[in-house]
Amino acid sequence: MNKTLCLSVLLLVARVGADCQLGAADVSQTNRLFAFSANNQIYPLRLDVVRSHQKLDMLCSYQDIVYTTCQPSGQFKPALPALRNCSSSQKETVEVVVDSHCPHTTYRVGYKLNDEQFLEIYRSCFDAVNQRAHFVKHLAYPIKLKGRPVQAFTTDGIISGVAAATFQNKHIYKRFKELLGPTQRFVNSSRDLVFDRGHLAPSLDFGFEQYMRQTFKYINIVAQFRSINRSNWKTVESWLRKQLTNDIYPALQVCTGGLGVLQLPDSRGQLTDIYLGARNSNPVPKWLFKLITDDAGTCLAILTYNNVHDPKTPSPNCRQVPCPLSLQLIAKRDSGYSFCCDPHDFIKKNVPQLDTFC
Repeated sequence: MNKTLCLSVLLLVARVGADCQLGAADVSQTNRLFAFSANNQIYPLRLDVVRSHQKLDMLCSYQDIVYTTCQPSGQFKPALPALRNCSSSQKETVEVVVDSHCPHTTYRVGYKLNDEQFLEIYRSCFDAVNQRAHFVKHLAYPIKLKGRPVQAFTTDGIISGVAAATFQNKHIYKRFKELLGPTQRFVNSSRDLVFDRGHLAPSLDFGFEQYMRQTFKYINIVAQFRSINRSNWKTVESWLRKQLTNDIYPALQVCTGGLGVLQLPDSRGQLTDIYLGARNSNPVPKWLFKLITDDAGTCLAILTYNNVHDPKTPSPNCRQVPCPLSLQLIAKRDSGYSFCCDPHDFIKKNVPQLDTFC
């Protein structure tokens, strides 16, 4: 989906009024997917509210859709609990699509209803041979539903189980000794929690549990230092969602990815690229970026340095601009030095293929 089409759909959904609120109880009482129809297409519902008189599609499959409508009273008719569950619910799908913005393979994640109808939740540009997620694109909307499901990460047949295991702590300890020498000081033991499986499209940007679960995929993660993932990077993600829930923006388009390869000194002091997998696979990114675009086309680039061992403050490859006052970041290496950049300059210097996409 190109940028213009993506934003037009974004605006279409974002104008939905908050007349009928979907609560946690409503969502848990059916295993159907929440969707809506527009322009002869079916789209996944991303908001947890439905405007007065709007029809809500509740589907098990393309052949099995029931409908309810938001009444001016703020109630659905028929009531959601009256909607029967799916005997066989729609299965999630990860499929390859052609996308000129990705120099590797683009996978779209969602639900395939038929050859023409696909409910896309997000898409990932992923290099399966080298086990490298380059960027992920998704849409974020204001939501009130809370909670994050317990979910294991899935390979979806794109990478092997051996490749997935390169994220395990015991493997990371062994790999660091292979790369940097047996006296390396960066990973202390096979139980040391050094890296998180860092989401690119975070689960909490998706209101419904079915959609949240689909973010737990290896095509949507990179190796991220644990303290950074849980400090400045988490702050950026939470700040983005707060812009939505505070009605500052009706919706946001987000592209998130990694840049470069982390380097650490080996036992001789030589800087060494850090790949968690053999044959230069599963690289630890040096930088993480987010490109955030609002409904008016205004964009902001945010970069975070993924290195807790560099004593020097890094310089991002972009023209820096002041971050929003409401985005309070910690200037410490354990938190991940973070910077705001002019998006056009950042894209031109780092990801020119995303110029018309993010």
